[in-house]
Amino acid sequence: MLKSKKVLSLLLVVMMIFSLAACSKNEANAPISGNENSNEDSNKEDNQNAVYPFKFTDDSGKEIVLDKSPEKIASGSPAITEIIYAVKGEDKLVGVTDYCNYPEAAMKKEKIGDYNGPNVEKLIELSVDLYIADHVADDVRKQLEDAKVTVVILAAKNYNDVYNKVELVGKMLDKAAETESTLIEMKAREAYVLKAIKDAKSKKVFHEVWHDPLMTSGPGSFIDEMIKMLGCENIASDAASAYAEFSVETLIERNPEIYITANDGMKTVEDIKARTGYDQIDAIKNDKIYFLDPDIISRPGPRIVEGLEILAEAIYSEIFNSR
Repeated sequence: MLKSKKVLSLLLVVMMIFSLAACSKNEANAPISGNENSNEDSNKEDNQNAVYPFKFTDDSGKEIVLDKSPEKIASGSPAITEIIYAVKGEDKLVGVTDYCNYPEAAMKKEKIGDYNGPNVEKLIELSVDLYIADHVADDVRKQLEDAKVTVVILAAKNYNDVYNKVELVGKMLDKAAETESTLIEMKAREAYVLKAIKDAKSKKVFHEVWHDPLMTSGPGSFIDEMIKMLGCENIASDAASAYAEFSVETLIERNPEIYITANDGMKTVEDIKARTGYDQIDAIKNDKIYFLDPDIISRPGPRIVEGLEILAEAIYSEIFNSR
């Protein structure tokens, strides 16, 4: 983790508390930013107490009405689970997916489904009144709604939208103060990283998603966005999609200075160096190969800021190793 981060982040937090205190909050799906101009007349009450009925539109385009604070909630994705814990709503969380692995306490919750969808019978058995997921099949949604389970779809579209989702979940769970604290900390950590690298030289970066066939993070991916936030060039920014196949020939031709991949246990530095043609790549020749936790750098939850931190540490090791 970033050296000296705790001290500097604390200073930033104190500063941001005073600056954000004067800023009113936007609508539930408006961007959250410590750098936005204040609008003192907009929805000040949202940061004090949730007002029920609470109305908003989820990411499926459906208008949601919560008549009261939910009593039992279930999460349909690891990112949603992390957000619920970040806003201190875990006391209401009664079910998670098989893949919800953080924080550790989440792994002890009842399992209510996987990436294919929820177990409707289990949700009903647990008396869940709010199910939050990043996707759900139409027929499953109808079954749940017929059983009086409110279904909310939240899927962050980009890095900044993660802040919006954290804020919205906090409002749904009537956790305004806890949510505000989480958002301030996230913005302070982000600000520390961006300030540390603001004068740094741009570098060419490649992120390997998979090796056979070679796949990468292209436009629309969180990795692509964070690389650009750090002032660098994602050499696959013109790939066909957010997660696309990428030719080894193009990789060699564009010659990245930094090579990022997942610490998934499926490959080693030696494996990567032994690949045909890789000895021509500067990142390989200069031992600039970094294995990062894929859950942290690409999961659209509150730890996305930690993802920005560790990505910055890899790209700009010369800056952060000296701190």
